[in-house]
Amino acid sequence: IDGATFNHKGVINVVIYTPRPLLIGTARLGTEPSSAVNLRAALTGVLAGPMMAAALPQAQVAGGAVTAMQRFCGRGPQMLVTDSPSNMVRMRTEAVRAGAAVFSLGCAAHAGNLVARDAAKMPPFSSALRHAVSAAVFVTRCARAGALHIQSASNMTFNGRRVRSLKPYSRTRWVGQAVTVSAAQENMAALRLTLFSNGCAEHPFDVPASVTAAVEAASAAAIDQSVPFLRVLAAVVALLEGDGAPLSSYAGLFSTLRSSLDTHFLELPAATRQALQDSISKRFGAFSDPMAALAFYLDGFWTPARGRVAGLRWGEDGRTLPALRDAAVETLAGGDAGLLGALRSELSEVLAFLGQPEQEEACRVVHPLTWWRLSGECFPLWHPIAIRLFCLPPSAAGGERAFKALGHVFSPRRNRTASEHVDTLTRIMFNAASLRRRNPVTSFSRSSTEKKLLLFWEEHDAGAMAPGAAGGGGGGGGGAVDDEGGEADGDEEGGEYEEDDAPGSDLEPDEVDAFVNELLA
Repeated sequence: IDGATFNHKGVINVVIYTPRPLLIGTARLGTEPSSAVNLRAALTGVLAGPMMAAALPQAQVAGGAVTAMQRFCGRGPQMLVTDSPSNMVRMRTEAVRAGAAVFSLGCAAHAGNLVARDAAKMPPFSSALRHAVSAAVFVTRCARAGALHIQSASNMTFNGRRVRSLKPYSRTRWVGQAVTVSAAQENMAALRLTLFSNGCAEHPFDVPASVTAAVEAASAAAIDQSVPFLRVLAAVVALLEGDGAPLSSYAGLFSTLRSSLDTHFLELPAATRQALQDSISKRFGAFSDPMAALAFYLDGFWTPARGRVAGLRWGEDGRTLPALRDAAVETLAGGDAGLLGALRSELSEVLAFLGQPEQEEACRVVHPLTWWRLSGECFPLWHPIAIRLFCLPPSAAGGERAFKALGHVFSPRRNRTASEHVDTLTRIMFNAASLRRRNPVTSFSRSSTEKKLLLFWEEHDAGAMAPGAAGGGGGGGGGAVDDEGGEADGDEEGGEYEEDDAPGSDLEPDEVDAFVNELLA
């Protein structure tokens, strides 16, 4: 579920994963406030519609299950996932309490984006971002500087390929820091040549002191220190946004990324690495649910990481992943001691079976939903649970992408179209595109980022995390850092819908610093 202010009116999109994402409804709040009560009413209306009934097949329930397990394995939504505005959090909490879903969680991609925000306040990320933004704004918004930089960079290469253009920082792009700082690293030599050529010109243009500082050795060192972690974090967020990303990737990627900070990214100060670990723990604890930890243990791909991350404590209550898993099992049992014992006993068998070398190898090449469909029938209690659990997404990216389709339907040239017609056309456009794409489960493959984090880089050359290699192909959503998309994350309130990198007017050199300060405020 994702909400935004579109054309000055509140709109929420509801996407169901089967696991193929399908837009089943758009609710318009109009001029009503986006309170938890109004959002809940809008969600109830969408879930009661005919598209919801057509999208969810009837499932069989294992014998002896109690109400909580029946609700999870039966007909109806099992989980609600939204971003983190306080009204959305209250809405999904109340919906779960009222029985509209078994559990809810915050968008994993949004949690990763907030880790990047936290990082931007720490050295060397803070100075690297400011220097990178100063250089990018100067080159992209000052006409003479931009023309000279294009000429300087035209014949240069970085890691064997042509230097890409500088990327201005955008709050509406997921982990936008990674795109901006990585581009500045690539363009460092070209930026220095640009300033040198300007100094030798007969009529040089003015260069702000902040831009001159951005190409100095200290600034370049801060950028070089920041890029490796930011690129991996951006790749993690891109993977979590993929249509085929399994729910197990939520805990898997966050826990292995946090653990890797103990022994890798040693170019960062020890205090910064500890602060990043604390941020990852805080964001995962605030956004996630014990069911995400349960999915982590039911996915054989993450078996090698279980022991190494088992002792990590998450959130304010400091629970470990095994403790969160056990809490999820108790939720499913619903107070039935006999069922709880049976679930725990069979879960021990599942974990032992997944730990066999041949099963670990199989889980590396198929989606966990595929594995459970092919090999999980010997576990009658956990088979229907796992089937449903691995149809669920870790992020609310589907709802965000629906706003892209809405933006194409309701454009400046078609701004008089009736709301009902806009919603119908948006559903057709979004769902037709989803149905044209390959099945996200059968086309699923694990990315290089997941494999490196899984093995904590021990069996891989850390230098293999080169630009363009971070995203891989896992989950149907990865790509190079520059390719990750995103919408307004709305830490507390939903933002006005807008496209990334909207063109702006030219700036004078003496206006650059004020613009950068406003952008980073």
